[in-house]
Amino acid sequence: RGPANDVTRQTRVNQAAARAAIQAELNLDQLQEIADFRVLTTEAADKEAHLNSPEAGARLSPESRLQLAPEGRQVQIVVSDGLSALAVEQNLPDLLPVLLDGLKGHGISIGPPIAVRYGRVKLAEPVADLLQPDLVVFLLGERPGGDALASRSLSAYLVYRLDGPAQTEAARFSGNPAIRFEYTVISNIHPGGLPPTEAGAVILEKIVQILANQAAGNRLAARLA
Repeated sequence: RGPANDVTRQTRVNQAAARAAIQAELNLDQLQEIADFRVLTTEAADKEAHLNSPEAGARLSPESRLQLAPEGRQVQIVVSDGLSALAVEQNLPDLLPVLLDGLKGHGISIGPPIAVRYGRVKLAEPVADLLQPDLVVFLLGERPGGDALASRSLSAYLVYRLDGPAQTEAARFSGNPAIRFEYTVISNIHPGGLPPTEAGAVILEKIVQILANQAAGNRLAARLA
């Protein structure tokens, strides 16, 4: 009975942690202490809309769309709660300074970072269309997993915007003539998985590879092989 009760208690703790992660709001004031974020909004007006309508979180609000125009930077960083604002709160203070310092050290131009409440992965694409960077680095809280640490798991979606010869090659490689973006994902970022400080260095290395090879995802993997 003892082990079974221990498992039951731990399961309840994990479930409570997952619920807290999903319901928590992104603390924009805390983010501004890490970097000077510009704040945008999606078409999801509140947490309920965000959870019930994934499509709304993949689109910028009309007001935010009007704030963005091409900036000609190589990299644009976007941060959003996704399905765990606590993942952002837990990992970003250690991850982002490492990443920003590394990008500057490599001479890679960066747009002012963006923070968005109620965002989904595909939000990276309208941001890329409007700002026209080479690459969007989208740091997003993931759906809580099976334990309390995993409820604070962040992922980095490196979204390469295809243009010119890179788009032609990507279309040939993928068999999709309409392909517009390639994705590389670095996941399981949290103290019990890929630690956030180390993750900043891993993301930086992958950014350098993507920009140098003008490819991401499977096409990048094929080139590196």
